[in-house]
Amino acid sequence: MKTILLLAFAVLVSSTAVENRDKKLLGELIDELVREVKSFLNIVTIAIFLAELEMNGCKGEFFCQAEHELKDKVSGRSGAKFEHFRNDKKLMRNLNAYNKRHLKTCKPADKDQEILIHEFLEKLLTCARSAYRQPK
Repeated sequence: MKTILLLAFAVLVSSTAVENRDKKLLGELIDELVREVKSFLNIVTIAIFLAELEMNGCKGEFFCQAEHELKDKVSGRSGAKFEHFRNDKKLMRNLNAYNKRHLKTCKPADKDQEILIHEFLEKLLTCARSAYRQPK
């Protein structure tokens, strides 16, 4: 009986640790996205277009596709404005870590419709907030 109780407790504690890790990743991602949305809001000369992603309830594939879009079209650019999109920076590291925990691969985003980077980041921020609020 003690063994069963210990096993049940271990499962409960380990699942709580996973939820806390997700919350921490999403919280840090939200903080980084808020800063980037504000910074791109003031700049109208940057016309970077990214694929408009289907939000579909902000499931894991959305975050995976968002990471690929940012890597392909933004992270390689030079200049202070794009510094936070480098793969070794907090925003991209957290997005990558969240994707590794939830989805291994995803299909490429449909490139038919494109939106400005500012709108793209706002949608990503909306989904991150939504995922943060969802109970696990």
